[in-house]
Amino acid sequence: MATNLACVGLDVRNRSGFRDLVQAAIPESTVIARERDVTLQVWTDPSGARLVITTEGGLVRAVTISFAGPLGARMADVQAADGGLVIAEVLDETEEVVAAFACELEEIALLGAAAQPVMGPACIVGLGRTLDVFPDEDAFYASDASLMTFADQPDDDELEPMRFEPESFSPDGAFTEQVDAVGRLNGTVLEVSRRGVARTGQSFDAARVRTGGFEVNLCVPAMEVPMRPGDIVASSVYLVASVPHLVPRR
Repeated sequence: MATNLACVGLDVRNRSGFRDLVQAAIPESTVIARERDVTLQVWTDPSGARLVITTEGGLVRAVTISFAGPLGARMADVQAADGGLVIAEVLDETEEVVAAFACELEEIALLGAAAQPVMGPACIVGLGRTLDVFPDEDAFYASDASLMTFADQPDDDELEPMRFEPESFSPDGAFTEQVDAVGRLNGTVLEVSRRGVARTGQSFDAARVRTGGFEVNLCVPAMEVPMRPGDIVASSVYLVASVPHLVPRR
């Protein structure tokens, strides 16, 4: 299973390596908000790999691992949840809710002061901890990756198993006792590119994926056989979002 850092080419061996990575990024980062002793700053590599760093009084309080991708969704009703996460809805072009999930929010330090309800265009990033790739919908349906599994599902070979649609999203961590920013992403690859991070010498693949009514920027460690446009992917992802209009204009 890939780490979140490996998904954007920033993998490190241990805590001290992560600390060194963050400390090296701070002088190169851009401050996007400051309130008293709390500063929100963003380091973005030319590859798109991103660290969102919150400091207080010179101490690092939080680091969000993300990717600078295009906007692909409209988020609404963004609310703070446990564990430094948020729960939000995704709307389609008719303002209907097509999904809801838990995620990290790059601008969470600004959420409390924002006008309510919080909504707007968003970049949604899926850090792909696992990934299966299929050449078409038929191959996806024929695979175990399309199977829905339930804890109380009876063991009956005569029952037709329930399957995910090729473009579907399951917010696995949003409505559990312990909220987590994880989900199951099934979708169609629209475009994909390989990115290199000079600081680490690592590479990762970034794909724009269409899923159930919105688009996700899927990032995974560089694959031996890269994804191609038109492929169907099934991925367990860690979710991070950015709602740029939360950042105060200067």
